[in-house]
Amino acid sequence: MENVNKNEVEETDFLKMEYDYIEYYVGMAKMVVYWHVKALGFKVVAYCGPETGVEDKCSYFITKNDIKIVITSASQPSSYKIVSFVDLHGNGIKKIAVRVGNVNEFFNAAITNGAIPLQHPCTVSDDKGSVEQASLKVFDDNEIVLIDYGTYKGDFIPGYKNVENDWVLPSEDTELEKIDHVACALRLNEITLWEDYFNNIFNSRTVKKFDERRTPEDMQRGEKKIGMLLKVLQSENKNMNNVLVEPEHGIKSQVQCFIDQNYGAGIQHVAFSSSNIFKSVELLRLNGVRFTKPPDQYYEKLAVKYSNLNISLLRKYGVLCDVVEGALLFQIFTTPIGDRATFFYEIVQRVNNYEGFGLDNIHALFEAMQTELSVNNL
Repeated sequence: MENVNKNEVEETDFLKMEYDYIEYYVGMAKMVVYWHVKALGFKVVAYCGPETGVEDKCSYFITKNDIKIVITSASQPSSYKIVSFVDLHGNGIKKIAVRVGNVNEFFNAAITNGAIPLQHPCTVSDDKGSVEQASLKVFDDNEIVLIDYGTYKGDFIPGYKNVENDWVLPSEDTELEKIDHVACALRLNEITLWEDYFNNIFNSRTVKKFDERRTPEDMQRGEKKIGMLLKVLQSENKNMNNVLVEPEHGIKSQVQCFIDQNYGAGIQHVAFSSSNIFKSVELLRLNGVRFTKPPDQYYEKLAVKYSNLNISLLRKYGVLCDVVEGALLFQIFTTPIGDRATFFYEIVQRVNNYEGFGLDNIHALFEAMQTELSVNNL
């Protein structure tokens, strides 16, 4: 293979990619949009549907700083792709869009490296310009959309009409800034399959592994473990972080609960970064958002481990904290946002360039989620 110097590698499209938007398929888009506006502080920017010449769906494009979300529902019973997804999985994320520099080149390279094509590269245009798109299969019913806006001058993509004046803006800033990572729940023995799939397509690498599965020795000793395997995949530019997690056989964990309720593998949660997590939590609670509550023992152990932390502040807001050489990660998790015990949000704040993923907090998260699911199932 011909040698390539470092500067040339840094210029490839594979290192320029970043999350662009996530798209939900839901039963009633307007209601889910309203919740995101009132509860999370999003702004409604644009809409497409029958009124704009798109007959089969109603889609709203909403934003919060650098976070972009599309919320879509079927506009008629014949919209089978949307209807069937919602019937099977409930309200959930269908697509993860990734912005790349050249859709056609990226798509062809991805196919060569094992990607499964769903939509070949195409161009959509209007009087404001054109956008290049393609999509790849992932998991049971999800898609990775490759998108390049080029010099497009519209609000989102062709077909959308600006509707900002039709919606009242949220009164206070919830401080949510961008997508930090995407977490996916997989069936037993799927993690290596999708790990290789993502890494081959996006030239990413596995940077963290967390194995909490029981060994025969653990079971003999009666040692309690979560019963899961987790891996973190990161692109070379660190703009894309995908977390994969699978359950242990025979353990009724929160991961297995997602798979059961979702009827298969899928996107379990999306993490948003915050510039001030304590303000975010305070405002979101006032707006009706519910969060999981870590056990008291978590804060007792944290106080022993890190005596200089403001434990009372963390406990007050229910925020978890991880410390690595003076860098901090604050994180908190909402309860599932729909009726099924499936998708939820995570909010994180990284202090002093913290680059990890709070793996030391996984026990506290799972205990909190298990408690939440137990309460909901009463």
